[in-house]
Amino acid sequence: MQKYTKFLWGFLGVAIGVSAIIMSQPEFIKEKMKSIITPKPPIDNVLTPARDLRGTWESSLSGKGIQVYGSFTTGPGTTTVYENGDMELIIDSVTNNVAVGKVRYTNLCVTGQTVLPKPMPSVKIPQKCTADSGYNPITIKVSGSRLDFGTVKVSGATASMQGNFTSDILSGTATVTIPAYGALKGEFHLSRKW
Repeated sequence: MQKYTKFLWGFLGVAIGVSAIIMSQPEFIKEKMKSIITPKPPIDNVLTPARDLRGTWESSLSGKGIQVYGSFTTGPGTTTVYENGDMELIIDSVTNNVAVGKVRYTNLCVTGQTVLPKPMPSVKIPQKCTADSGYNPITIKVSGSRLDFGTVKVSGATASMQGNFTSDILSGTATVTIPAYGALKGEFHLSRKW
């Protein structure tokens, strides 16, 4: 009986903790948005790329290669949204300070919640996923180990991306404008595919 009681209290503790996380999604998204610092684009000086960028770069964690967050006033309430998915970047060539290749986004899914004034209840936004965007051409400005992707257009959304790279890791920030919501801010993390 004592083991059963400990199990039950442990289970209830986990359930309460998970409920607290789910209920605080708007606050988590607002705090996450504050913590994301957009790096400055590469300086205009011509610095040779620090390493060879050519090859295939994929999401470091499946389904979490790109994660963006947003918070918007919608009527009397506030809507927070979260989108995540996978990203694949193939860099075919680097000439001087320009990398040329293609980018593809898959498994992009957005969800969220609208918090309304009391006594109205909060409204959960059901998850909506978009189809594979296919490959889109991309030109990236490179300066040392800094990258500027410029503006990338995919499935009606536009993204402005900047980042840095090492031999095996390419990461940075993205501001994605989705017509239905507005500007979402987040991060991307890619690893070189060997």
